Amino acid sequence: MPLFRCTKCGCVENTALGHYWMTPDKPECSECHTGKWHNRFPKRSASGYKIEQGGFLWSQEEIDAGQLPSHYKIVGEVP
Repeated sequence: MPLFRCTKCGCVENTALGHYWMTPDKPECSECHTGKWHNRFPKRSASGYKIEQGGFLWSQEEIDAGQLPSHYKIVGEVP
């Protein structure tokens, strides 16, 4: 599932769990939007994640494991 960086706190969030699709220009994680983290996975910083051409995030581990489709291109990294 696509991951994004929360524009308020800078954490990694899943588009299905956070507030992404209603406001893709200013997406928020579940905690920033509702006041409570969903606990489906640990909350962590997006720092170091790679950004693909669609704006979604990929960890280096996912890339090294070959999970990044060949037609996706990494265009940056979250500072």
